[in-house]
Amino acid sequence: MSSAHEAANILPSNFDIGGLSNALNNPAQVFSMLDKNNDGRVTKQDLALLLEQFGVNGMAAKVLSSYLFKQLDANNNGTIEPSDLVHANGILSSLLKMKQSGNQ
Repeated sequence: MSSAHEAANILPSNFDIGGLSNALNNPAQVFSMLDKNNDGRVTKQDLALLLEQFGVNGMAAKVLSSYLFKQLDANNNGTIEPSDLVHANGILSSLLKMKQSGNQ
C-alpha cells in the first residue's frame, strides 16, 4: 500500500500537473475516457494508464495509481465511479506541494 509520502516522492520532476488538472476538471469526461470497455467501472490499471499519458511511467505509475485509487475509491468497492474523481485534483495538488516543499 502506498503512502502519501511514497506517492509524492515518486512523482517525476517533469510531471504535467497542469495537463492532468485540466483533464480532471471534467470528471465525467475523464471517466468515459478511462472506462475503455464501457462497463461503468474504472480499475487501478485504468488509472495507471491515465497517469502514463501525463508522464508518470513504470513503477511510479503503479505506486501513484495505487495511492490515488485508495484515496478515490470512496465506497471501497474496488472501482472508481465518476463521482469519485471529483477530489482527484486536490489529491494530486497536495502530493505535488508535498514533493516541492521537501517536508516528507
